[in-house]
Amino acid sequence: MEDENEYKKLPTEEKCVHKLWKARVLGYEEAIKLFNQIDDEKSPEWNKYLGLIKKFVTDSNAVAQERGMEAALVFVENCGHAGKTVGEVMAGIVTKCIAAARTKTKELALQLTLMYVEIEKHDIVEEELLKGMEQKNPKVVAACTAALTTALRQFGNKVIAIKPMVKKIPVLLTDRDKGVRDEMKALVIEMHRWIGPAIEPHIASLQAVMQQELREAFGGSGGAQPTRYLRSQQSRVRVTPATDAGDGTPEDDDVDAGSGDSGDMDPFDLLDPVEILSKLPKDFYEKLEAKKWQERKEALDSLDNLLKNSPKLESGDYADLVRALKKVISKDTNVMLVALGGRLLGAVANGLRNKFSPYATACVQAILEKFKEKKSNVVAALREAIDAIYPCTNLEAIMEDMLAAFDNKNPSIKTESALFLARALCVTQPAAFNKKLIKAYVAGLLKLLESADPAVRDAAAEALGTATKLVGEKNIAPHIGKIDNLKEQKIKEFADKAEIKVKIAGPKKEAKPKMPNVTSMAKGDTKSNAGSSQPKPVKRPVTSTIKKAGVGGAKKAAGRAPTGPPREQELSQEEVDVRAEQLFPVDVTSGLVDSNWKNRLLAVQGFTQTMQGLAPSDVTSQVLYRVLNKKPGLKDTNVQVLKARLEACKYITENFPVSTTAADFVLQDVVAKLGETSCSAISAECLTSLAEGCGLEHVINEGLTYAMDQQKNPKVQSEMFNWMFIAVKEFGLSMKINAIVAHSKKALSATNPNVRTSAVNFLGILSLYVGPSIVNHFDSEKPATKQLISLEVDKYANSTPPTPTRQFGAGVKKSASKGSMGDEIEEPFEDAGEDEPAIVEDNRPRTDIAPHITDFLIAELNDKNWKVRNEALDKVKAIITNSSPIKATLGELPAALASRLVDSNSKLAQSALGICELLATAMGPKCKQHVRTFFPAFFQALGDSKQWIRVAAVTCIEIWCREAGAHTPFDGEMVLDALKAGSPVLRATLLQWLAEHLPNVPPKSFPREELSQCVPTLFACIEDRAADVRKAAADCVFPFMLHLGYDAMFKQLDKLKPASKSTIQAALDKARPNLPVQPLPPKGKGKEEQQRGVKSAGALKKEAEKKAPVVKGKAPAKPSSASSRGKKDDEDSGFLLPNNNAKNQRIIDDQKLKVLKWNFTTPREEFFELLKEQMTSAGLNKQLIANMFHNDFRYHLKAIEALSEDLQENGPSLMANLDLVLKWLTLRFFDTNPSVILKGLEYLSLVFQFLMDSDYTMAEYEANCFIPYLVLKVGDPKDTVRNGVKALFKQICVVYSVTKLFGYLMEGLKSKNARQRAECLECIGHLIETYGSTVMSPTGAVALKELARHIGDRDNAVRSAALNCVASAYFLEGEKVYKMIGQISDKDLSLLEERIKRAGKNRSAEVRRSMVVPLSASGRPIQPHSDIEGDSRRMISVDQVPNGDYEDEEEEEPPPPPVHIPPPEAKVISGPFGLDPKLIAELDAAVPVLNRPDLPELDLKFLDDPIPAAAGVPAISRHRPQLPTVRQSVLPSSSPPRLVSMSAPHPLVTPAVHTQPNVDDSQLADIIHSIASPDLNAAIRALSHISGVLVSGRGAALAAHEQRLVAAIATQVRHLRTGTADTQDTLPAYKYLAGALNTFYETGGCGSHVGESALSSLLGELLSVLGASTPQGGSASDGEKLARILNNVCIRVMEHSQRTALLCAIVSLLHESIGVSDPAYPRYQDLLLKCFWKTLKMIAGWDVHSIDYDAVLYKIHLFYKAYPNSYWKKNPEISDTPYRTVKTLVHTLVKMKGASITNHLTQIPDVNESDLFPYLLKVLKQLKLDDKKENSSDAMNTGNVFAPVTANNSALNANRLPRGVHDELSSILKRIGSKEHNKDALSQLYDLRLRHPEVDIWTFMQSSSFYFRNYVERGLREVAELRKVSSVPIYKHDYKNDNIDISNENDEKSHVIFLERLRVLQAKAGYRPEASPSSQPRTPISDNRDLADTMNDNTLPRGHSIDPQLELHTSQPVSHKNEAAVDALRLKLQQIKSSSKR
Repeated sequence: MEDENEYKKLPTEEKCVHKLWKARVLGYEEAIKLFNQIDDEKSPEWNKYLGLIKKFVTDSNAVAQERGMEAALVFVENCGHAGKTVGEVMAGIVTKCIAAARTKTKELALQLTLMYVEIEKHDIVEEELLKGMEQKNPKVVAACTAALTTALRQFGNKVIAIKPMVKKIPVLLTDRDKGVRDEMKALVIEMHRWIGPAIEPHIASLQAVMQQELREAFGGSGGAQPTRYLRSQQSRVRVTPATDAGDGTPEDDDVDAGSGDSGDMDPFDLLDPVEILSKLPKDFYEKLEAKKWQERKEALDSLDNLLKNSPKLESGDYADLVRALKKVISKDTNVMLVALGGRLLGAVANGLRNKFSPYATACVQAILEKFKEKKSNVVAALREAIDAIYPCTNLEAIMEDMLAAFDNKNPSIKTESALFLARALCVTQPAAFNKKLIKAYVAGLLKLLESADPAVRDAAAEALGTATKLVGEKNIAPHIGKIDNLKEQKIKEFADKAEIKVKIAGPKKEAKPKMPNVTSMAKGDTKSNAGSSQPKPVKRPVTSTIKKAGVGGAKKAAGRAPTGPPREQELSQEEVDVRAEQLFPVDVTSGLVDSNWKNRLLAVQGFTQTMQGLAPSDVTSQVLYRVLNKKPGLKDTNVQVLKARLEACKYITENFPVSTTAADFVLQDVVAKLGETSCSAISAECLTSLAEGCGLEHVINEGLTYAMDQQKNPKVQSEMFNWMFIAVKEFGLSMKINAIVAHSKKALSATNPNVRTSAVNFLGILSLYVGPSIVNHFDSEKPATKQLISLEVDKYANSTPPTPTRQFGAGVKKSASKGSMGDEIEEPFEDAGEDEPAIVEDNRPRTDIAPHITDFLIAELNDKNWKVRNEALDKVKAIITNSSPIKATLGELPAALASRLVDSNSKLAQSALGICELLATAMGPKCKQHVRTFFPAFFQALGDSKQWIRVAAVTCIEIWCREAGAHTPFDGEMVLDALKAGSPVLRATLLQWLAEHLPNVPPKSFPREELSQCVPTLFACIEDRAADVRKAAADCVFPFMLHLGYDAMFKQLDKLKPASKSTIQAALDKARPNLPVQPLPPKGKGKEEQQRGVKSAGALKKEAEKKAPVVKGKAPAKPSSASSRGKKDDEDSGFLLPNNNAKNQRIIDDQKLKVLKWNFTTPREEFFELLKEQMTSAGLNKQLIANMFHNDFRYHLKAIEALSEDLQENGPSLMANLDLVLKWLTLRFFDTNPSVILKGLEYLSLVFQFLMDSDYTMAEYEANCFIPYLVLKVGDPKDTVRNGVKALFKQICVVYSVTKLFGYLMEGLKSKNARQRAECLECIGHLIETYGSTVMSPTGAVALKELARHIGDRDNAVRSAALNCVASAYFLEGEKVYKMIGQISDKDLSLLEERIKRAGKNRSAEVRRSMVVPLSASGRPIQPHSDIEGDSRRMISVDQVPNGDYEDEEEEEPPPPPVHIPPPEAKVISGPFGLDPKLIAELDAAVPVLNRPDLPELDLKFLDDPIPAAAGVPAISRHRPQLPTVRQSVLPSSSPPRLVSMSAPHPLVTPAVHTQPNVDDSQLADIIHSIASPDLNAAIRALSHISGVLVSGRGAALAAHEQRLVAAIATQVRHLRTGTADTQDTLPAYKYLAGALNTFYETGGCGSHVGESALSSLLGELLSVLGASTPQGGSASDGEKLARILNNVCIRVMEHSQRTALLCAIVSLLHESIGVSDPAYPRYQDLLLKCFWKTLKMIAGWDVHSIDYDAVLYKIHLFYKAYPNSYWKKNPEISDTPYRTVKTLVHTLVKMKGASITNHLTQIPDVNESDLFPYLLKVLKQLKLDDKKENSSDAMNTGNVFAPVTANNSALNANRLPRGVHDELSSILKRIGSKEHNKDALSQLYDLRLRHPEVDIWTFMQSSSFYFRNYVERGLREVAELRKVSSVPIYKHDYKNDNIDISNENDEKSHVIFLERLRVLQAKAGYRPEASPSSQPRTPISDNRDLADTMNDNTLPRGHSIDPQLELHTSQPVSHKNEAAVDALRLKLQQIKSSSKR
């Protein structure tokens, strides 16, 4: 027993699938209870049962099956995911349940089926039931049929589609089983109840008895209403009380979604299309051309037979068939065939419906012309045909043909055309018959109304009556005007008789005064007005009361309010006089007409005073104008009186409502006064006021007509055009330009040049609004005039119209009441298109080219010979080109040309596409009539195999869309047909075009069904085999979703296979986040409030400041009245954010958990509501809140703009509400619109900059609400977003604890987004490097372990960023970092060590530690003093020049002060005479003063005179003169701004103000840190502060910061070099930096603490700028200036830098430059070598003990280790000049230090790793100076160096050499014979002779040839000369450094003069050199000229060495060198000969 009950312990889901049926029953019962207890329809608990529901309904046990179905029913009713089970569950129901034996099972099956329908899975339910109707079991078939009947009865035909079921009617009604027949009969009856007679065609094939039974059972139809609704409909049904429906029908259209009636279902929709084109006889077209009418009739009969059985035709190319039928109608002489052709054409049109549109226009034209036939049967057939064709077109498309028919001479054509119009109007929507069509058609009908033929008159009256019935009498009457009473009566009779067959929605009933009903009605109206703009059931215009009942009506009224100027009735003169007597004193009215001008002046003044006391409701402007304008009025001859009258006129216009009637009384007089110089200004102002009051269009039309036609003063005409030029810019242009063009033509032909010039200028500004096509209106003008117009128009080609600053309607809004203006004439009817801005049309006369399109030309276009077709295309092109612009009547051309678009000859197809482009341009907007003809061919051309055809087709389509409208391709299922039938190439190209085009198509401009039906094809393309199709389809998903929405596309997923759903679902989900948020309908708010929300930020603020009262809306509202709402809106403060203490309470509430914690992964609705509630309670501006929480992202952008503007004026309020603003922006971070996110980041940057300037400390509450979500955005896929977030992090570091920010970033490392992890690690690395390892406290080890863990990440960027972080920590903490990171893999450890090693080359650990910004105890960086920041609050962007407004603000605040140079306190006489050393020392210690560039020049030549040793004056120091001034500057030592503003002030630099900022020494670190800022202005201000410190004498305070200062300047140079700043900004910035560097290095005591790394960075950046391939300065002259400036800076840096640091830096730079070739910096290494050589020249003047030889030799060791001698031999293509240059440095150091140089190798771990140590030993041997060397040197200098030497060695006396000497000499001589080592060997031979002067090498070389001995002798002489030059004392010249140029030294002074002078000075001083100079002058090594010359000769040749001991720039004549080369060649030849003899 226990085993049997064991299942009771199992979980419910396991019981449900247990093998025991009792267990399953128990499980089902528990499941029912569980399902009823779950409240959340999305609960995860439901997921356990999704896969079990099918088993519930297919249980094998009948009892368990019943319980299972009950559980399934509860599941489907309550589970939100139940729709996923519909397919498999319904299949089980059909198979096992619906026809079960148990009654309850069948009932449950039906209930479950209906429940699936209710949850909106009706498509799948119907599909499964239809499958069940195909089963063999009749019980299942009958049950499925009964289920469909029940579903149709309950839900209606709009839910249960009838079309799929009608196919089963003939099958099941003839079934053998009676039950099946009965159920099907019941289903057919139910269908008839819903669709009425539309079911008749489908029962026509049944037996007569069955038809009779059905018709008897049908009874009445129509009025069927659903009794059950879908879930989406139920909520709307509940909110609509039944009591409100007066006629029992719901008021909400959407609630009636399930209803249906016979009018809704078209029988045509239930038919299956039939393809007939292929069934036509092969000789059909031949027979139609036959001469015998019997053959032609036979062909037409064959077509007739096809059409009788095919009421619905399959779409295809019917162009040939229609053309043939049209030819029969037009040309056939047999009237019987004409009638048959017309009937067949109508049948084709009926069968194609909208697909017939391409052929409709041409057919209408042909039928209208054929109405001249008198045979009634022919006319009747033509009537049927044209009536069938009309639904395929519209009245606008056929307007020209209809008007031409009205003007035809044949009365029959007139009559039938008018009657056709009457019939057409009966089936036309009122919205389609707009004002434009009414005006054109009524004008034509009025002519027919005057016809002598009574039939014509009656037809015209019928058409007018039908039009009146359609759109209302009030809209037709203004166009008809006054006509005879008889005719008017006849029109009314026809209006009463007319029957409008199109369904027109009547106006909604006004809601009862109950409040709930008002609310529901407002909602319903809102939704009904939010539909698409396509033709729909449109309600007829009704009274104003009904219009204003809903929001939609308010919108319409608001949109049309300012469309026309106000009008009023003209008053009689008596009425004006009476009102004037009541208002004005008698002396005023009489004085206005007095003959004495003084009396008139007093009267005008009295008139003005009295008028100023009147209110607008007291008098109308018409009375005032007419009183003021009493004779003489505005024609007064006295200037003073005239001006006073004009001033009064202006006052009237601005303060009283003005109508056009009133304005006309003064307008002409005001225009006339434009020609008087004294009054032209006030007259122009008066005209502007009139334009504001009664509209610009009225003023321009009336004023221009008067100026050009009624007066002849050219001055008035010219000034009128000048005023229009200004007025159009101020008001904008939204008027027709026909009159303007006509008057402009008159002005262009005027004799006065000023008039012509003014007109041309006005046409230029007019082109901004009309476009360049304005020139086309002046084709008839002279070429010179047209050229002037074109030139003026070209000036505005790339400009946009300025924003209007004035608007029409200001005077209208000031109207007090309608009574003051007279009742406004009601506007005629206008459709939705009237709300759009008026488009200026091309009104040029158009040519009709239809007569040129002959049958012969069409035949040529269709010829088989491609050459004939090509000629025909050329003819067509010529016709269009010569006739442009043309009318839209093209005859047979469209169809013929469309066939050429897909011509087999690709050249012809391309020509046809070009012709189509010309057609579109020539026809303009009228080309949309032919869209249905051409676009299918265009789309087919997109599938061409040739790329250039596809490109031409895309271009052609774009041009057609531009002319006809972007929405034109989406008509008639053209896109769908192309996608279905096209090749993969066509689908890929078309989808790609759709992806680019659809986002630009206005929403709701075309029927959504056009795209909706393409969605299945799009889904199929996403899984297409072709990759191009898949990619294009994926790109097309988002554009489709823009127009259809996500839900509409998601619903179509149900029709896909399960395998495809996941792929398509992923594509939809990927596109969904990019959708703009759709705006919600306003809830209980009038249109005025909604319009206020759309205003810009500036307008919003102005409105708040003005506190203008809100216009009371008359729409139903919530209980609060409109007036109270207006008062509350008025109470909003002028600022958007209030300044209060509410934030403190919010913080307390958050801490006490009284509100929802601001913590979410994705924001839910409750967070939005919480924030909105907090904002409201805080008192934020209500309109701002509305914009913030609007569903349209454009409102969010406006909110951000408003906040940005408010920040500048109301900063403290921002701090008071910072948490709310940050919370709102975190919600915006989750938006998918990038523009909102980027705009928000820009605003946040401004916010945090303001907080930084205000020294604000960010609260933890604010940070916790904001920073975690900012960390999420750092992983955004867009670079701009990531960069903006990282910039914000740097700003947050200043206002918030860096350590806490570090914690948030560490949390960001837990993300799965690799990009986010990488960016977080990058930010962490920046924090560690900037603020030190203290940012990781207190858990530094834990943080480092986490950072080290990411070294092994799969993503490369994450690994690199993690390595950088740990490496930065290593340089700050040292080796203990390895312990802190813990155990990591060997691979990660090796990566880390390699990264540390590489990073250590750039900057040493000491440099990194010195650059760390200290943190306070709170974790914030130590901030500079407020007075530093006070001058730098305003930062100007480097990227753009500030606008004028900002510059004005800058002028009000003190700009950043430049360096101020105080004048010298006393004039100091420089020179060796009269100087007191003590005084100099005191002055030097006190305040060093810069040399001013404008000091008088003194003759300082006496400084170069020899100074007697006995004078007692100390010698001037070599390093620094003991003077109170610093080193002389290369550049003028003026302030940085003065450097920038040499020619004009630069936007980056503020004008100089001679005030010096007070900078504390403790603030220097932060100021120096700002120098490296990417913000150039901040860097310049920081440099200004540093310059001030140097000038003020506190240079010693910079000693501890020199390293960071130089490094920061180097960083700024790098920013300038690699940045994107304008070239006009770079040169001033470089000058600024150069001036700062010069000031720094010229200040005594500065520069000695700059380390190697900083110096290396600075020199590297400077040389990179100099060596760039593209000049950094912009122009060539600026590039030269920049080169000179930076040359001097480099010289100054090298001269005054610390010796060791300079040498190490240059060697390191040279080390890094080898093997690196950057095309952008080709001269970098050459310039670096020049700097190296310059340094080598300076070394001789350095103190021996001023160099740290250990450090320098270590750098040289690294160089030799990386690039040994073998490296250069293996790479002969690389110049070895760097290697030889370093050898020269080693030689120089050995000479300075001597043998003790070997004691300075302590930093080198292993001396054998490089060539350094062997080379040191070698040089030491060469430079060994002993007594023998001195004697040998003297001997060689005084006599022949090869003279025999007396030998006292016994071996030598015996003519024998010692063994060692002999071997060494033999080795040297062998090396001399080799080409590679001859130079070194000669030097060694020279050294051997120095060591052993007694050796006679010539005796040893007796066996050698004469040439070899001569070669050795010459070589030894050269070595001797070179050695002697190196021993000459170096003269330190006194050149000005200004003349030194690294890249191009141009010093022309001769070095010989200075050498001679040196000898004279030495002789006078009693100094005798150790060795006399050579007889020939030597070039000193320090001569700059040699350095340049060697580089100009493409550096040294490879065969020579740069080492001084081997080759110093000797002055040996060129002939000697050539002679030595010849000797070497001879020696080589002799060796070859001797070897050959052997």
